[in-house]
Amino acid sequence: MGRPREFDEEQVVDLARDAFWANGIAATSISDLSEATGLSVGSIYKAFENKAALCHRTLDTYLDEGLAATIDVLESGPTPLDGINAYLDVVATRAGDRSPTRGCYAVGVAMELAATDEPVRRRLRAHDRKLRAAVRRALANAVADGQLDCDPERGARLLTTAVNGVQVEARKGIRRDEARDILDMALSALDRAG
Repeated sequence: MGRPREFDEEQVVDLARDAFWANGIAATSISDLSEATGLSVGSIYKAFENKAALCHRTLDTYLDEGLAATIDVLESGPTPLDGINAYLDVVATRAGDRSPTRGCYAVGVAMELAATDEPVRRRLRAHDRKLRAAVRRALANAVADGQLDCDPERGARLLTTAVNGVQVEARKGIRRDEARDILDMALSALDRAG
């Protein structure tokens, strides 16, 4: 019987994610991950197999947590449009962050790996479908309440694409007010009544 792990696996995954996020996947070595997590290189390999598997784990955790938080925000407002605006506020605030982990981790991983890493591409596509479905539901509810006049499917594509674009701009230093302005324009563009 093997010894039980003497570390918090979730914490290690979070620390590894932050190292990848700040420096990029390719530029983050196993030694860098060892330093960031406090685990020996051997312990990282034993727990996660290799750097790619650890990267995939960080992405899975980030996507799952992010989707749950997004759904909560979209459903939190007194009205569907309030929930949509709260979601766009969160995106703009995170985009304006100045930390090394600014922007969206998933967008960063997509820009670096999606063209060459099929497992990453599959994960991101599945997440995008779930995110669009959540935004589509919020838009459909806003349409049903008479707050918006749009096609929820097309509107969800526009908003999620605008969000992704703002997250790319975040890595380049976009300000919060600039990010929110872009997102407001996207929201206005999909509203035929406004």
